[in-house]
Amino acid sequence: MLLEIFIIQKGSSFLLLHRSFTTKTIAMNGVLFSGMISAISLFTKELKIGQITHFETGDHRVLISSNQDIIVVGIVEESKEDNFVEISLKKISEQFYEQFGQNIKNWNGDTQIFEPFAKNVDEIVYSEFTQLYISKDFPKHVIKVIRQFQDRFEPNVMKLIGFKAGQVRARNIKTKKQLKKKLRKELDLISINHVNEFTEENLEIEINLCPVCRGIKNDNFSCKFIEGFIEGFLQHELLADMTIKAKETSCIAHGDKACIFSVEMI
Repeated sequence: MLLEIFIIQKGSSFLLLHRSFTTKTIAMNGVLFSGMISAISLFTKELKIGQITHFETGDHRVLISSNQDIIVVGIVEESKEDNFVEISLKKISEQFYEQFGQNIKNWNGDTQIFEPFAKNVDEIVYSEFTQLYISKDFPKHVIKVIRQFQDRFEPNVMKLIGFKAGQVRARNIKTKKQLKKKLRKELDLISINHVNEFTEENLEIEINLCPVCRGIKNDNFSCKFIEGFIEGFLQHELLADMTIKAKETSCIAHGDKACIFSVEMI
């Protein structure tokens, strides 16, 4: 699992941007970590032994991608994710330098100018994550993956991963008429569902045997992946003039009889 991404100015310990994909209780201190990476980079340069690309601690692997004046670092828990993370880090470093290369050369220490790039990081990581874990053999591993990661990722992260998965699954649909029918078929691959269409712009999706929150008790609604999947699926280029909003209004994990998602197409 990818835990953290750091973008660091090469030759210094300045942390330009830090993105955590884990819950706050296990997030790492970005400033301390960037200082360590800068020190390692400086030592390898002085010793003339080449650029370090990865190293391991007892629990984690640290992958490093350098580009011009920046170092992009990813922390993962399992080596099987190396390829996915390496691709993500390379794309992040290229986009970041393309957008901020001149700013870094004349940087005045204000990190706020880099904060909007967090959305670019999310877009790259979620796209690569979805390709690796969700879309490749959909729906073979989807429930296992969701249940494995949802207690470690923030709810908004699970929703964005679901959104990307929905976009991928809907990309070959050619007509508006197919969208809603195909959505129900896609959700049937996950669990039996029922769709109530109140108007052309409003519908309700009910899942009575939800595999995402089965056996879970939570004060909050737990099915953010499905919420995001519905939004991403319907936020299709065929409906480019509309904004899709999906919201879970009832959840089995919350003690309700079914997981219900209200969908508005505005």
